Amino acid sequence: MLKWITALVVEPGKAPEVRELPNNLKAFELTIQGYVETVESLRSGCLIVYDGNHPLSRSPKKREDIQGVFIIMRVEQTEPVSLSEEDIKALAEVYG
Repeated sequence: MLKWITALVVEPGKAPEVRELPNNLKAFELTIQGYVETVESLRSGCLIVYDGNHPLSRSPKKREDIQGVFIIMRVEQTEPVSLSEEDIKALAEVYG
C-alpha cells in the first residue's frame, strides 16, 4: 500500500505549494528533478530535500540559499511524515 505525505514543494519563482506526495524515493527524485540530498531546515524535525547536483555551501536560512526545486517534510524516527498546519505556516514564511 502506497503512503502519501503532505509536504511543501518550493519551485523557483513561485510561492511554496502544499502537495500530497507518495512517500518514496522515486517520487522525491521526480519532484526535485535530481538526486536526493537532505539538510535540516530551520524548524526542528523538518528536512529539506533538494537536488544534490546543486550542493549547498551552508545551512539554508532562506529560499535563495537553495537552487532549483526542493521539498520540505517532517521526519519522525527517520521516516518522512506529513507536515502539520503549524509547520506549513512557519516554513512557508521562511522559505517563501
